[in-house]
Amino acid sequence: MSLPSIILTVVLVVSFAVFIAPLQGQLHKNLKYYETLHAKDLSHRIEKRGTKHSNHPFNTIKEVEFKVLGRKFRLILHPHASVLHSNFRAYTVDGNGSESIVHLDRSNFFKGRVFGEMESHVNAHIDDGVMTASVVLPDETYHIEPSWRHLPHLSDKHMIAYRTSDIKFSWDQVDAISGDLGVPRTCGYIKEGQELEGQEAEKDEEVEGDTEGYETDSDPTPETVWHAEDLPESKRSRRKRQADQYEYTPTKTRCPLLLVADYRFFQEMGGSNTKTTINYLISLIDRVHKIYNDTIWQDRSDQEGFKGMGFVIKKIVVHSEPTRVRGGEAHYNMVREKWDVRNLLEVFSREYSHKDFCLAHLFTDLKFEGGILGLAYVGSPRRNSVGGICTPEYFKNGYTLYLNSGLSSSRNHYGQRVITREADLVTAHEFGHNWGSEHDPDIPECSPSASQGGSFLMYTYSVSGYDVNNKKFSPCSLRSIRKVLQAKSGRCFSEPEESFCGNLRVEGDEQCDAGLLGTEDNDACCDKNCKLRRNQGAVCSDKNSPCCQNCQYMMAGVKCREAQYATCEQEARCTGNHAECPKSPPMSDGTMCQERGQCRNGKCVPYCETQGLQSCMCDIIADACKRCCRQSINETCFPVEPPDVLPDGTPCIQGFCNKGMCEKTIQDVVERFWDIIEEININKVLRFLRDNIVMAVVMLTALFWIPVSCVISYFDRKKRKEDWKEYEWSQKLDLIHPSDRRRVIHISKI
Repeated sequence: MSLPSIILTVVLVVSFAVFIAPLQGQLHKNLKYYETLHAKDLSHRIEKRGTKHSNHPFNTIKEVEFKVLGRKFRLILHPHASVLHSNFRAYTVDGNGSESIVHLDRSNFFKGRVFGEMESHVNAHIDDGVMTASVVLPDETYHIEPSWRHLPHLSDKHMIAYRTSDIKFSWDQVDAISGDLGVPRTCGYIKEGQELEGQEAEKDEEVEGDTEGYETDSDPTPETVWHAEDLPESKRSRRKRQADQYEYTPTKTRCPLLLVADYRFFQEMGGSNTKTTINYLISLIDRVHKIYNDTIWQDRSDQEGFKGMGFVIKKIVVHSEPTRVRGGEAHYNMVREKWDVRNLLEVFSREYSHKDFCLAHLFTDLKFEGGILGLAYVGSPRRNSVGGICTPEYFKNGYTLYLNSGLSSSRNHYGQRVITREADLVTAHEFGHNWGSEHDPDIPECSPSASQGGSFLMYTYSVSGYDVNNKKFSPCSLRSIRKVLQAKSGRCFSEPEESFCGNLRVEGDEQCDAGLLGTEDNDACCDKNCKLRRNQGAVCSDKNSPCCQNCQYMMAGVKCREAQYATCEQEARCTGNHAECPKSPPMSDGTMCQERGQCRNGKCVPYCETQGLQSCMCDIIADACKRCCRQSINETCFPVEPPDVLPDGTPCIQGFCNKGMCEKTIQDVVERFWDIIEEININKVLRFLRDNIVMAVVMLTALFWIPVSCVISYFDRKKRKEDWKEYEWSQKLDLIHPSDRRRVIHISKI
């Protein structure tokens, strides 16, 4: 190998080390703990459910088994794309605005449950063996997502897994870094325009809680607070009619969405891959839809309320390039390093196509001032007002605006990518504004303390997602949104296109559901109408219940669930008189659980917390694979005494622990580099350079400066040689050739 090649290799390896070292630390700013999975760690099995050939999606069921975070998972999944409208279309758009349709494989989207956990719910997307999933259990939610968005040094076949309780949300870290007493507001909403008919639009625009310079109007409008006894008879009658309309139960329950990804989101969150970007957005909306679909919209607890309101994706647009604009024009997808979040939303709202949808939402990777992660126009129950769902057009500053819009960013105030769960909550929060909820007022009913369940989804400050209330709407939000749904959903919502008997989930008045085999009337326990064959002695269904065998209850004492030390749950056994596996009893307090923690009240409390400290990661290499704690979030991490070495595979500051040492994970990147050299492909090169931007800068700089340095060195050597010759010449005494010594004149001293 030549000297320049050796120099270049050394420069590359050094740059890898500089680039890779911070990666683990960046992810640990988001997560207290996580583990990695490889695609080969997932065991897949396809089971045919029907006896006849059929293309029906429930004809086959996918079972996925794996072990991570201290427990085994057995997912029972079936193809599921009901969050997609029957007329769903996806497009990619180039810099000139030309659209090209993208054909999507809907069979990669799944819905299901954890076997033996009746209260579980799973949303998953599996592509080429790599899974993105949300696994909801009664006491914890588990998340799995591709690692490349957060750990690009790992191969594309790797995933990260973490629990909701492990998340350190970006807005939780600001106090410690900035020293501020309050948590920053990471979202805002805009109340624009007011009434369009019957009265003049108000001149003042109200923006709540997102950027400096805007004032918050927290006073209720006259339409929302009134006392009947203070009103004349004519107005009482009108109020009664309005009250009656709020008893209306909507029949159109799906809000058709337009989702738009700008070129930054396409590059950063989609890896410059159109289908990856589209799949990410579909999976995100699927999880947000569940939050809304499970909510009972009611004014008060004694009211029946209604539920089943949610979303359906009608169109996705992915910008693969920045939009080219003429001088003086503005476009939400143009090249601009810095956007004011409000201006960006207003420019996005100029799009004429928004009128064909319930809501339009922009996904970007821009970092906004003040830690803002989202902004949306708030909906109103007044039928002629603009903003939020099903809004009429609005004219402002010479432009027609469609204010059924919002936006969210995947980049927080510190330049970190938000993790999947964080993105879910931000998007759900912004949709909440569009549906008519302002931020929860600071009153006990709608902003309870952590001991009372914590803040609700629409709290003024972003929520962590771990408190029980964080995924729910407060009574204040329920009242506001209910009125908006009753007033406007009939305008632009659509009828649901739901599943049916045959999806392997017992729903509604079903007694069982054997999937397609049942609909063919070929199941021994369950008939084609999802009813038990009681006339044949069936009391349960093997397909739906872990304590059911041959259509009968299993004997008492048969183990139906393993002990879960990660969640402090004992093993569970069938009762003999029920088909479902009973809830696992908690392990006794003091029982050792994951990572040297102890069980307390049925929860696994980490070791440091049992000592009144906080868990953390030591950033000194010598201590990186030792268990570390700290007094508070602002204090320095220190290893516990006596030393406790972390298990192999545990993430550390620059890689993963192996036999007590924190090993760098540079080799994977080096191998990827030489793979590209061996099989040159421009797309691979660009992908590699994008994923390793710091290295790319160093490499390109080296490729430029090494030849330049060689040229400069050559001329320096040549110049030194010439200077030396000149010096020698000036010092030479024999200036005339020896044969001409007669010409030398000797002058003697006098």
